[in-house]
Amino acid sequence: MATLPLDEEDPPPYITENHNEAEELLQPVILVLVGQSIRAQSADGTPMYELSRDIKRTSTSEGWLAQVSLERLVHNVRVSANGTARVSQRNKHIFDLKHLPPVLSTGFPYCLDAMSRNTMGNLAIKSASFPRSGFKVVRIKPEKEDGFPKGYNARRESLKEGEVIFEVLRKRNHYEWMRSDGDRIALEDETEDEHRLIVTAPVTRKTMDAMIGSWCLKVWRDSIKSNREPLETVKRGVRSGREVLPRWW
Repeated sequence: MATLPLDEEDPPPYITENHNEAEELLQPVILVLVGQSIRAQSADGTPMYELSRDIKRTSTSEGWLAQVSLERLVHNVRVSANGTARVSQRNKHIFDLKHLPPVLSTGFPYCLDAMSRNTMGNLAIKSASFPRSGFKVVRIKPEKEDGFPKGYNARRESLKEGEVIFEVLRKRNHYEWMRSDGDRIALEDETEDEHRLIVTAPVTRKTMDAMIGSWCLKVWRDSIKSNREPLETVKRGVRSGREVLPRWW
């Protein structure tokens, strides 16, 4: 697997050198997916994350061999010598959401490609085992396959499932998000017009980023599945550019 790059932007100068942003503890919050933004459900509706496209309205042909960027909006407050506060914002690219056809996905068609070393790594959705209704979010990594003839140019790696990061179970009309230890940390509330993630327990920044990315991946997957098109239309819409393949490919 390729080594994740360092973040392109240096942290603001007023953040101390030993500041560990990934382990910062965040309090419960209600998040709403509005267009391409994920906002706090509050009086000011502060935007917290931003997607490169609207994932709620994606057809099969648009979603096949496609990717969506996910950025976290970092708001910093500087206070001048006279006490005046100034808020600045920078966007931190944390994940790319990717959808691959079966011939390329090796069992994980919907995955998160980590774009920062401060994330939980590369993740993917895996359906829950019967009779449970829901899915798991697992860490994935490439595994070399032996036995190929010399000079064989096809892909020589498969994706190996690692540890479970989240288990998401359907309970009546909502989904419950749980950590691998079984503790519930969020509820997913979905209507025809609104998608909400209700974070019910304190979580680290790294966990929040992974949960938001996985939630978006699930919403995108459901949108693609509910807007299926005829096969010929899908074939015409498939992108063949290598940029949509995961970086570990």
